[in-house]
Amino acid sequence: PFGAGRRMCPGYSLGLKIIESSLANLLHGFNWKLPSKMAGEDLEMDEIYGLSTHMKLPLVTVAHPRLPLKMYSF
Repeated sequence: PFGAGRRMCPGYSLGLKIIESSLANLLHGFNWKLPSKMAGEDLEMDEIYGLSTHMKLPLVTVAHPRLPLKMYSF
């Protein structure tokens, strides 16, 4: 949808860098776990196909900060 070559969306590369940086910060700043009553075998990984591919059921995770909470206050 963003085209290619000279007619490519000018914000495409900036948007991609922002998404990559945001995802990297989330992965680096938190320990990710499944909810307490859920095991890895219980994950539903089925997909719905269409214009873009989505998970049939959303993935639910719990984020725990890696650093003590006092480190996050300004």
